[in-house]
Amino acid sequence: MLEMLNIPPDWLSTLGTFAGGGALGGVISSVINRKENKRIKKSEAIQSEATAKREDALAANEMMGLLERTVAHMEKMNSYNKSNSEELLKLLKEKEGINEKLKKDLTLLQLQITEDHRRITGLEKTVEREIRWRKDGDDHYCVAEFCENRIPPRGTFKRVEE
Repeated sequence: MLEMLNIPPDWLSTLGTFAGGGALGGVISSVINRKENKRIKKSEAIQSEATAKREDALAANEMMGLLERTVAHMEKMNSYNKSNSEELLKLLKEKEGINEKLKKDLTLLQLQITEDHRRITGLEKTVEREIRWRKDGDDHYCVAEFCENRIPPRGTFKRVEE
């Protein structure tokens, strides 16, 4: 087999020594540095966990800030809505009061219109009656006040309503 590779035997032994020594050195090094390698791995794990926790804490702080801003905004909006609803309720009550007053005024005005209409109708009837009586008086009664022949004698005429 050495003849196929054409490698001198002394180099092959040197190469074997290096490879064996390197492997043996690696084994010895790993045995000696086992605790230190464990500490390094543990330290790296702790560091990565600490980094993850730090990132989680930063995210939690950011979320808390967002939550606080949201709560503050909601409180502001609730206050705004409360003041608006109180003002709207006040305006609604004022409007209802004005509506009630206007309804009462309208009722009073309708009563006054009815009363005025009744009075006007009565006055129209009185005027019509007076006009009829005067026409009747102009045609049938004596104008002379101190006449003995006056018909009917003064103070005795009684009108009959028609």
